[in-house]
Amino acid sequence: MFEQGFLHTNAPLYMDVVTIYFAILPFLMVTGIAAAIKKRFELHYRIQLSTFLFTLVMVVVFEIGVRVSGGIGAFMENARINETFMFGFLLVHILIALVSVVAWSILIYSGVKEYKLKREPFVKSHKKLGMWVYGGMSITSFMGVMIYYFLFMY
Repeated sequence: MFEQGFLHTNAPLYMDVVTIYFAILPFLMVTGIAAAIKKRFELHYRIQLSTFLFTLVMVVVFEIGVRVSGGIGAFMENARINETFMFGFLLVHILIALVSVVAWSILIYSGVKEYKLKREPFVKSHKKLGMWVYGGMSITSFMGVMIYYFLFMY
C-alpha cells in the first residue's frame, strides 16, 4: 500500500488508487443520475448508495495513508509548489469536500425516507440538492486530482 504507485510518480500506491477513483467519481455519479432520469429509482438508489459508501472507504484509505506517511507536510517537502498556495488550495478543497459529503449524506437519507420508506416519488428539492451535490463532488474530485498533480507531477 505504501510502495511506489503505478502512475510513474513518487506517490505511494494508495495515493494513485485514491486519485484514480476520484478522477472517475463524477462519471460514477452520472450513471446513478441517468438511472433516475430513466425513472429506474431502485437502480438509482443502489448506484448512489454504493458510490457514496465506496467514496467514504476511499476517504478513510486516503486519511490513514497520509497520516502513516507523515502527513501532507511530508509530501510537500519534495514538491515544487508554493506552500502558501498549496495550503490555501487544500483548505478550499477540504471545505468544499466537507459540505458536499454532508449534503450527499442528507440527500441519501432524505431519498431513502421519501422513496424507500414511503414509496413516493422524489420531491423537486431532492433533484435540486442532487445537482448541488454532483457539482460539489465534481469540484472536489477535480481539486483532488490537481493536488496529486501539484505534489507529485508539477
